Amino acid sequence: MINPDFALFDDNMFIQVRELLEGVSPDPAQPVIDVTVGEPRIAPPDILIRRLNEASENWQAYPKAFADQQFFDDLHLYFEDRFPSIAGNFDYASHIVPVPGTREPLHFLGICVAGVKQNAAALVSMPFYHAWRTGAMATGGEIIYMPAFEADGFLPDLSRLDDELLKRTSMMILCSPTNPQGSIASADYIAHAIELARHHDFLLVMDECYIDIWREQKPVSALEVAMGMSAGEEDPFHHLIVLNSLSKRSSAAGLRVGFICGDRQVAAAYIKLVANGGALVPTPLLRVGGALYRDSQHNADIRAHYDTSFDILKQYIDITVPKGGFFLWYPVPRAFNGDDKAFAVKLFETASIKSVPGSVMATDGGAGNPGAGFVRLAIVHDHATIDILARRMAKLGENL
Repeated sequence: MINPDFALFDDNMFIQVRELLEGVSPDPAQPVIDVTVGEPRIAPPDILIRRLNEASENWQAYPKAFADQQFFDDLHLYFEDRFPSIAGNFDYASHIVPVPGTREPLHFLGICVAGVKQNAAALVSMPFYHAWRTGAMATGGEIIYMPAFEADGFLPDLSRLDDELLKRTSMMILCSPTNPQGSIASADYIAHAIELARHHDFLLVMDECYIDIWREQKPVSALEVAMGMSAGEEDPFHHLIVLNSLSKRSSAAGLRVGFICGDRQVAAAYIKLVANGGALVPTPLLRVGGALYRDSQHNADIRAHYDTSFDILKQYIDITVPKGGFFLWYPVPRAFNGDDKAFAVKLFETASIKSVPGSVMATDGGAGNPGAGFVRLAIVHDHATIDILARRMAKLGENL
């Protein structure tokens, strides 16, 4: 009676972490610091509550599948500030759809391309965010993982994809900055991915939910790259959909507001799908989301918070600060011979730090597991907690 494909969810990384630590007791003298979930712990800006109160008269109305002009006006200011080279250079109404975060659109985009090819394949970056796999499963095709090894800059090596596989590909999912490693894809890398999508006629989905959390190098959007490649074309974003969310940019994961932007045919199909069976963004929340997109100062403050968090970590432990995002992709100490699960257990048992072993975020596709030998720590807490975290990790390292 249940879809057998749902077995994919049985090895969800958080389920595996729970099973790994079952029966393991943390040090009772040290409160547990849970850094498994990429959930911002710093409060969103005051704009959120203020604008929500102002927009409350709209709760009686049904949400719409498409955005209204107010949301487009809000996004235009965001684009002018963040992606000025493309702001106003395309028709927002036919390319942009508001979405409740990024997980649901990942799933629905898979449905949008289901059945378009015989013997189809869906390509997913690995280590993976679990919702990417759900989107790939929704295509109905074979899920093929693209490993992102340290030697490749923690980005999948697209040159390893052979033509036969690309011909039957219906969707490819990439992320920049990457989760969990924090690597930023270059414009050339993104252009290569777009060229492959257009040549082999598949949908490239770029998850850019961390694009506004960066350190020294501001990440380029696939939308900017695509428009630069599409001079004179009717649809500058054909074969591309980008996902953007306020969850990380504005510490508003509970708001569930973002947008997808790209190929107008896909956007039209997406609207048709969610209008008939999707969870739409309520108008009051759309007003709040628009206000957050308009404001860049709070995002700069949030970035500064994460910068300080990594500075605190550097005072105590030897780390490579990620270029984007707020995860620390921490290599397992030599004493554990690359066993990230054993190290995660040790962290929990002796330092009361709950982390995610990298190997549970990936699989061994024949070339090795690209997550093995690392643990993922979400550096999302207040600075006092980060200081405690760093001290505990430093003490564990000294004991090892």
